[in-house]
Amino acid sequence: MMDRNATPQDTAHDDSHASRALDRNVLARTAAHLYERYAHVVDRETVERVVQESYEELERTAAVRTYLTASAGNFADSRLRALSIARGAIEARNPRVLFVDDENAGRSQMAASLVLKHTEGRIAARSAGLAPAGSVHGAAVQVMAEAGVHLEHAYPKPLADDIHRAAQLVVTLACADRVERVDGVEYRDWDIPTLEGSDIEDVRRVRDDIDARVRELIAELGHDAGS
Repeated sequence: MMDRNATPQDTAHDDSHASRALDRNVLARTAAHLYERYAHVVDRETVERVVQESYEELERTAAVRTYLTASAGNFADSRLRALSIARGAIEARNPRVLFVDDENAGRSQMAASLVLKHTEGRIAARSAGLAPAGSVHGAAVQVMAEAGVHLEHAYPKPLADDIHRAAQLVVTLACADRVERVDGVEYRDWDIPTLEGSDIEDVRRVRDDIDARVRELIAELGHDAGS
């Protein structure tokens, strides 16, 4: 029965509490699933910690909660796979490239998705941000859709140490001085301007610039770029 004396704040609190309880249940199932996959590398406590950390890091900046638990599960999976590669438990034959910019809301998302598109996954590409935004820039979503890449469900991610260490090449986008160097990882910087304040034509030019650089990088890594 509805409490006639309940305030809007009370209702919002109850909804938030119910949402978090549901999230906890989903995260517990996610952790159990990931433990089955990575039990040969890490213990259950580590998996549960990575899942919870991933959720909390994304929740801190997420503009919407709709896909939060799914995004946290994907992020945790990426981190655990990176940890497995770093420990030699998984043999990763494909080149591993990590793109890093300020917010992981435009440029780095474009670069990683274009690598995956042109190589059909033959090069493993990820992206991260030093201070992740709440969502990917709408203009970036639009211009990438024009190029046949859909970023509607992409989400900004922080630069996780395990993913950083598992990369073979880190490409920074105008933020090289703020990214710590890891032994054994190659670094280079692309001087590509931020999308903040850019109109749609400027964003298209940034996309095309990134696309040209990505194609050169793919060739350098010994692969052919598709369409």
